[in-house]
Amino acid sequence: MLIALSGGADSVALLLKMHDEGRAEAAAHCNFHLRGAESDRDEAFVRKLCHELDIRLHVAHFDTRSEAARTGESIEMAARRLRYTWFDALCREFGYPEVGVAHHRDDQAETLLLNLVRGSGLHGLTGMSREQGRVVRPLLDWSRADILRFLAERGQDYVTDSSNSDTHYRRNLIRHEVLPLLQQLNPNVAQTLCDTARRLSEAESIYRLGLDCLQRELVQADPAHRTLRMDWAGLHQAPAPETLLHEWLGGYGFTPAQTRQALALPTGGVIQSGEWLLTRSHTHLLLGPVPVPIAPTAVPCADGCIRLDDCRHLHTALLTVEAGTDATQLIQRTAHTACIDVAAIQGALTVRSVVTADRFRPFGLKGSQLVSDYLTGRHRSRLDKMAALVLCDERGILWLVGERIDQRAAVTPHTRTMLHLTLHPSSL
Repeated sequence: MLIALSGGADSVALLLKMHDEGRAEAAAHCNFHLRGAESDRDEAFVRKLCHELDIRLHVAHFDTRSEAARTGESIEMAARRLRYTWFDALCREFGYPEVGVAHHRDDQAETLLLNLVRGSGLHGLTGMSREQGRVVRPLLDWSRADILRFLAERGQDYVTDSSNSDTHYRRNLIRHEVLPLLQQLNPNVAQTLCDTARRLSEAESIYRLGLDCLQRELVQADPAHRTLRMDWAGLHQAPAPETLLHEWLGGYGFTPAQTRQALALPTGGVIQSGEWLLTRSHTHLLLGPVPVPIAPTAVPCADGCIRLDDCRHLHTALLTVEAGTDATQLIQRTAHTACIDVAAIQGALTVRSVVTADRFRPFGLKGSQLVSDYLTGRHRSRLDKMAALVLCDERGILWLVGERIDQRAAVTPHTRTMLHLTLHPSSL
């Protein structure tokens, strides 16, 4: 185990306990250079302690203030990210199976209160887990008093971080002012809060089972196109639809306010969160990446493959029809394929995104239509419309990709050469 060692009482107790058990393979100390000479004092202390215990020590120096300014994070968040990124790198480089951190029972109580005040959902109220990826917390059942007693019995000193008393930081405010007030109501409040976090963690396990069951029933995922289709009627008939939708959309950056808005979204309405778009058809809520417009891209009138975007590529194949053969009998009739008569092509072929004025003559129908009207008539979603593509020559549209060819591109019994086109999910 790699021990995260700051030099404070908690991490020193963890190091000694794991050393006693033969589990301390090495220690890692971060010097964030936030407290001047005190930061250097902490580093000197842990170097001396690890030398006395004959434990390998890794030390990293970080310019934390510059990093926080660069990313826009708080100093606390920047330090946390730097610390855990480095720990993970050490584990990969040296083969440490896990990282031990010294969070204890009082930390757990503080975490629950902090998350409660922030407005956390159920998961935030479960507190810190004993194991989280590579990170383990062997002291989670120890109180701060237990740790200090353990060190006193060993005659082991430690360093004190002066910033721990600064109530400008929310955790310190909870520790030094809020918890002491709560202890007037319940002297054992830290243990009570930890017990509550444990029970909520168990309740969350049951909650997740219900979520998974409803997700299997109401949500269809298409990994190739990175889309979700959520049954509109089923969602509204389910218990707590807002909570369900928040769970499904939260991972895509949608806020609770956007979740509430989505539950009343009219057909064709759109909500965007970063690179993700949520829209509603008559029967479903549809989630997918915001379609990126595709500029006119050359398509060979020959065998080939063109990558269109991260989700799609277009295969082309030139087919010669033997004399006396009815070419219409050779057509593969699937949603994402088309065959066009090469003799109908005028000039170069391109594929591009649909634009507002696009019009074509759908094969088998009378007259011409705006592409947007055709897609509306086919009950295509706003997301589908934004992602729609057309194959064109110099005269106009030959194929509304994945939908229907133009009348003039149609293969006839007398066609001698066909261009076979297939739209595939990207796998290149």
